[in-house]
Amino acid sequence: MSTAPDSGSNLLEVRELKGGYNEVQVLWGVELEVKSGEILAIVGSNGVGKTTFLRMLSGVLPCQSGTITFEGEALNGIGPDGVVARGISHVPEGRRLFASMSVEENLLMGAYARNLTDQELSVDLDRVYGFFPRLAERSGQLAGSMSGGEQQMCAIARGLMARPKLLLIDELSLGLAPRLVEELCGFVKQINEEGVAIMLVEQDVLTAFELASRAYVFESGRVVMAGTTEELLENPEVKKAYLGI
Repeated sequence: MSTAPDSGSNLLEVRELKGGYNEVQVLWGVELEVKSGEILAIVGSNGVGKTTFLRMLSGVLPCQSGTITFEGEALNGIGPDGVVARGISHVPEGRRLFASMSVEENLLMGAYARNLTDQELSVDLDRVYGFFPRLAERSGQLAGSMSGGEQQMCAIARGLMARPKLLLIDELSLGLAPRLVEELCGFVKQINEEGVAIMLVEQDVLTAFELASRAYVFESGRVVMAGTTEELLENPEVKKAYLGI
């Protein structure tokens, strides 16, 4: 499990967040904090609002009510570009790469909001290629022609090109073989060790808890449990619902 230090300072604070899609309410008063430098997991079964929650955090989906505060600044209503500019980057479920563009072109899209010089872009590309050497080998390859694991690496690397302070990753392990998931977990740990806080939404509870030091459990659009991953792994309800024990 992650042993990232608890700095005691909240990087992100969410209070009484409500929202959904048109007339369908999905979230019902979610409250949550992310501390600087930690890996936090959000777990729960399909359809409980995890992806909706990330879409609200990243500004893709407006919230009906409640507050999202990042480094003391309210994010409500500023939109995806403003959220990225303030230091939150979102790796969406299903990766959402530009399949007909090269790996490097996809990565450059991740830096679109930063208005960098060519030299600065080169430095940042070298940084993400340092995390993901396989992408450097495939920099000119079409993103859509890579394996699922390589596409997930590319999606995470694209998120890192925004130089985030908080990286949101939706379903890291979805559709991937255990060996690839283990490899991706190693990359996530490396990224976190560089000082990037990570919020991991994940159906695979054991994978999520291996990475994270704290977790929130979502059910029906609400937080029903929260605590350290050690505490939650010993919780009888978690064992029964998510681990089959």
